[in-house]
Amino acid sequence: MKSSAKKYYILLTGLVFIFIFALVMYSLGYRIKSDFTLGKIGYLDVTLSLPNTSIFIDQSKKIVTGKENEALKVALSPNNHSIIISHESYFPWKKDFEMPSAGTVILSPMFVSQNPSGEIIAENDPEYRKIKNIISSDKLPTKDSPRLSEDKIVSVWVEEGAILAKTGEDVQTVITPDTTIRNLYFYKNRSDTLIFSTENSIFAIEIDKNGGQNFMPIYKGQEPVFVGSNPNFIYVFDGGPLMQVNI
Repeated sequence: MKSSAKKYYILLTGLVFIFIFALVMYSLGYRIKSDFTLGKIGYLDVTLSLPNTSIFIDQSKKIVTGKENEALKVALSPNNHSIIISHESYFPWKKDFEMPSAGTVILSPMFVSQNPSGEIIAENDPEYRKIKNIISSDKLPTKDSPRLSEDKIVSVWVEEGAILAKTGEDVQTVITPDTTIRNLYFYKNRSDTLIFSTENSIFAIEIDKNGGQNFMPIYKGQEPVFVGSNPNFIYVFDGGPLMQVNI
């Protein structure tokens, strides 16, 4: 065998070996990471409460849910990713995250309607005065008397105009608005999202700022105050009629 032919044969054999090796590693779930090292695919776990919800991963991969409370498990490379969750008449929810090698990332998006429904509670309603008194007597949680999440894992309070949240021994500032905070509750009995009133609006906000802190308006009026004792709605008083606003 001539020298040039032998070199060509060795090169071809090497390329075939590399191709087979890469194919085997790919079939085993290994991918090249952004730092050019090898990592194994991980899984994104997300449950969507509304049907016909669109999920965009890295602005290309699209999934549409077909039923309520659909649980999705999506295989992703061990790199940085972004997800946008969209549903008609709801504010879009976005999160950036890093998928660890052979790991799992669990996301819990919130759905906030752009046009929340509700009803007016008339003054002759037997619950009117009781609800009105609860709203008027509502006090902001403090460090010494914080508000606890339903699972008792997270506590929140207002201190020097800022909303603070404590998980274990970790305390973080959720937001420090320029305006006065009037009410503060957990959103839908979740431990990762809050609802508060300030200025002329009521907002929902995520506690965790990692990957982008979602912040969405629930109600806009004049100077609303509210109580959040139900996971499906809040009672709002804004100087006019007493309202039940669905969340």
